[in-house]
Amino acid sequence: MEPRINHADGIITIADANTTIGYCRYDECGAIEYLFVGPPFRRRGYARRMLSIVEERLGKTLDFKPPFSPLGRLLVEAYRRESGTGEPQSGGAARADREATGA
Repeated sequence: MEPRINHADGIITIADANTTIGYCRYDECGAIEYLFVGPPFRRRGYARRMLSIVEERLGKTLDFKPPFSPLGRLLVEAYRRESGTGEPQSGGAARADREATGA
């Protein structure tokens, strides 16, 4: 059975008949506030699918709000490479990210 994608303002969920596979919360400026995919479903493209839905809806390149988990950092780096955005953060978000990583 194909997972269901539900999209309400600012929230996307992907679920199958038994559980929530993942969810994404974002704002209208294109900032991803929270992104989660359950461990059994990781590395199957669900996060990328949710990010693509947000991009299509907003028509813009996305930004990510820290803090990032180690796996989340890999996703953000891959997204930035694919979209060619490099380091889209500015001001407080960039500073908070550097402080969180010790950079």
